[in-house]
Amino acid sequence: MTLLQDRIHQYIHTLSAAIGARPSGSPANHAAAAYIRDEMRRLGFEVEEQPFECPEWQVNEAALRVGDRQLEVLPNAYSPSCQVEAPLVWAGTLAELEAASLKGKIAVLYGDLTKAPVACKAWFLKDEHDDRIIQALEQKQPAAVLCVQVQPGSVIQIFEDWEFHLPSATIPVESARVLLQAGADPVSLHIKTEQKKGSTANIVGRRAGKRPETIVLCAHYDTKFLTPGALDNAGGVAAILAAAELAGQADLETSLELVAFTNEEHLPLGDDTYFALAGEDFPGHVLLAINFDGAGHILDVNNMATYAASAKFEGALAPILAEFPAVQRVEPWPESNHSSFVWRGVPAVAFSSRGTTFMAHQREDTEEWVSPARIEEAARMAMRIMDLVQDKPVTWLRQANQQA
Repeated sequence: MTLLQDRIHQYIHTLSAAIGARPSGSPANHAAAAYIRDEMRRLGFEVEEQPFECPEWQVNEAALRVGDRQLEVLPNAYSPSCQVEAPLVWAGTLAELEAASLKGKIAVLYGDLTKAPVACKAWFLKDEHDDRIIQALEQKQPAAVLCVQVQPGSVIQIFEDWEFHLPSATIPVESARVLLQAGADPVSLHIKTEQKKGSTANIVGRRAGKRPETIVLCAHYDTKFLTPGALDNAGGVAAILAAAELAGQADLETSLELVAFTNEEHLPLGDDTYFALAGEDFPGHVLLAINFDGAGHILDVNNMATYAASAKFEGALAPILAEFPAVQRVEPWPESNHSSFVWRGVPAVAFSSRGTTFMAHQREDTEEWVSPARIEEAARMAMRIMDLVQDKPVTWLRQANQQA
């Protein structure tokens, strides 16, 4: 390992193994924020903490029983407590759910209703299908909701929404099969959770340059509730800190901003807070945003996508791509913090790896699956891109219809 790779390994180990799962509002989330803050300061950056409110939620007890048999059950994030013994009503399609009588019963959702997590009520991009699932359940008021997770071993929960107030849990297919075969045997669900007002915070490090324009390097540090989040996204945080170490040896013309976002895994409240504090004019002064989310899978290559960028910038990237032949150019993908810059007309580059898709949000997303060498590769490529753009005017990077 290089010295930088040793440092990257330490970043990843501290966040994903020593601290572990770090959902917004949790004590681990606060510990991660403090660690990132201290590392940015060590690297010579002025640091701002950007706090905002979010729930602090935890599970104390959970049990699902049919007859005298106990089954595996995972309370959905932000579920309230419940103690329910009731008959089951199964629904596998939206039409079946909307026709069902659920009052006082346990609704079991499967099939088309649980093929993917249901978007939060406040998510402005949620589709009609998710909206109708939520509306049907809230109108029919079951005593509790069980959601079948068909992916073996998966801990991805179907509901993760602090504005959805019905008790709910996700169950693996093995538990669902037993329930289906139980017939008239009594079914009971016990969930004991705690929720109170909490907070989380973006951590922003700044180093002033000779020009007023800024290059932003960003990654989110929060996770889902049940994952160590090594690839998603301790590796991303390691990448921005590694790039900052490299930048410490360079004479950059622009200002450099490191942003460790939080709450990316539920709603983009961290993004909203960041841009609200930066002010309306701020996006017009950002040359480029570079986001790291899921990069560094040990058995995959890094990929890179560009967004809202000019033909001149795209053309000038070709020699840099040639310097990093193991990095694969891919089509743009929207699901991360770079989209908040792109929506505001800021060109962006995003690094990830497709192998992370199979491990993100799972218990298996642990540090041994992250390659410090590939994280270093992404950080060094980001530095080459910064070298390319640091002396360019804002208009050089922007598409014609996005220029001021």
